[in-house]
Amino acid sequence: MADPRRWVSALLALACGAAGIGWALAHPLSPMLALAGLYLAAMVALWWPGIWLFAVPACLPFLNFAPWTGWLVFEEFDLLLLAVLAAGYFRLARTPRDTAFRWRQPLSFSTAILALFGVASLLSLARGLLDAGGLTWGWFQGYGDAMNSLRAAKSLLWATLCIPLLADALRQSVLQSCKRLAAGMLVGLVVVVGAVLWERAAFPGWFNFTSKYRTTALFWEMHVGGAAIDAYLALATPFVAWALRSARRPWQWAWGALLAVLVTYAGLTTFSRGVYLSMVAPLVLLGLLLWVQQAGLDLRALAISLWQRRRSRGWRAKAAWALSIALVVEVVGVLNGGSFMASRLTATERDFGSRMAHWQRGLDLLRDPLDWSTGIGLGRLPSHYARSYPEGVWPGHMAWQAGQGTEPAQMRVSGPDADDDLDGLFAVTQRVRPVPGARYRASVQVRVDAPTGVYLQLCERHLLYPARCQNAYLALKPVADPAASPWQRISVPLQGPRFQGGPWFAPRLGMFSVMVLDANAHADFRSIGLQTTDRQPLLSNGDFAQNLAHWFPAARFYFLPWHIDNLYLEVLVERGLPGLLLGAALVGTALWQLVLGRARRQPLAPYLAASLCGVLLVGLVSSVMDVPRVAFLLFLLAFFTLQLARASHPPEP
Repeated sequence: MADPRRWVSALLALACGAAGIGWALAHPLSPMLALAGLYLAAMVALWWPGIWLFAVPACLPFLNFAPWTGWLVFEEFDLLLLAVLAAGYFRLARTPRDTAFRWRQPLSFSTAILALFGVASLLSLARGLLDAGGLTWGWFQGYGDAMNSLRAAKSLLWATLCIPLLADALRQSVLQSCKRLAAGMLVGLVVVVGAVLWERAAFPGWFNFTSKYRTTALFWEMHVGGAAIDAYLALATPFVAWALRSARRPWQWAWGALLAVLVTYAGLTTFSRGVYLSMVAPLVLLGLLLWVQQAGLDLRALAISLWQRRRSRGWRAKAAWALSIALVVEVVGVLNGGSFMASRLTATERDFGSRMAHWQRGLDLLRDPLDWSTGIGLGRLPSHYARSYPEGVWPGHMAWQAGQGTEPAQMRVSGPDADDDLDGLFAVTQRVRPVPGARYRASVQVRVDAPTGVYLQLCERHLLYPARCQNAYLALKPVADPAASPWQRISVPLQGPRFQGGPWFAPRLGMFSVMVLDANAHADFRSIGLQTTDRQPLLSNGDFAQNLAHWFPAARFYFLPWHIDNLYLEVLVERGLPGLLLGAALVGTALWQLVLGRARRQPLAPYLAASLCGVLLVGLVSSVMDVPRVAFLLFLLAFFTLQLARASHPPEP
């Protein structure tokens, strides 16, 4: 009789491969390039088993091109995961298993918790889809649409599908798998640090700590605020300590020390108080666990042996002292080198009060026993919050309307739902490569049914903070003649300083924005164009024939509807109390295995424990699950830990 595990693996490989091909062919920028990348990733994962443990965390920080594609629900990182899963399950389907299949097998505690958490999440997903009016497929849906529920669910789905691949990799070699994962985390950190250095060189400057500029790197999910980079740094920073401790030669240690200095700079320039706590506090736990592990002790014997200490000798001790001094000088220099962080620290008490009110409003969304049991639904927090509280209304909307008959496709841009104070805080944007010294002209075909103010703006802008801008304001009125076409053709020059372009090694990104300023007003656009004075067109999909491809929503300063700013409340509100308790039990079980359980003697265990503790700390003041890439990394590290514990004491065949 054929092993059913191999049939299931074959079906999953086929499903993941088909999904990947479908997603690649729908890619807004280059379907053929996306398809080629999918094929290449699958071949690499197939012929080098286990290499995915390096490639996935290494590619995670940059495989998202949302400002260029316009995708919110889907991203290029999903294509990488689908390629890895298709190749991994194909390999499992071809490989005979070492143990015979048994329908009745003992269920471990961690497996039971994971299964129950998965069921709770599926119920929350179903609740979210029903709350949004049912699943309607769309490649360019937003945070208020049904597909946002799938966006919130996919991180757990991908990580769960990776579990058999994790088990297979650890069966091949525990040590090699740990090294690959840690090395991938380090490469990912290098990518983030490089992006931070580029961003700050291009915009505020490396040593400008006074301007109100908070680093976002390549985490484009922060276009509506949030703490994507905060949670990522909390998860990844402990692996810098792994690099330092694993170095065998001085030059290797020097590279690790340089990375430590740069990662500290990246964390400091987020100017996030939660990041500071989540990067520093877990290192204390890391040091304790390393000392316990090195001494061959467990925590039960720690009280007896506290008097025993070992002194580091040789070049490591001197280098460690030098690095410690450099890090202290760096921290003092950044925090005292400008007024921005000082103003944030001064406002801590006020900010905490407003955050408490924000949390209470989020908790009040749970109105009946069903809400407490299943949550209000995955991905539904932004919509519920925006329609429940005047303090959290949407600052604007964007929507695509398909063409009908002779009427072409249109994009509708709306202003704030109810509050005039939110004007200009939401924009529909498109990436543009600014030309230094050039002048620009914008043209629109627009229709309004009431007097409406529309603002057109082209800025040198990375994500949230504009630098130099050229602008035009349109005071639109409906066409007076009912017999005439309601569409108005308008062409205006953009006024403002010429762009400089940034330093040669850090060119500035450009962003064209369209804003409707009036509350409860909207403007329908049949076409939008932007060109330089020499008639060079700069916008893609200006006629909206490709739906909302290349058009990307972005908020400024006001982010209340999108985030509850607390990991635990986020899980409670969207997944219910059972989901929160089961999620806590899942991560708690992983931490138990790393600190007191079977995995505690594995070389990577202290770093994994510090990583999980870091994201739990940043989760006290930030949301995590609303950033799929970072949420996936959290689940992946937790599931890797649980499989590592099993590999440390494999069951009898």
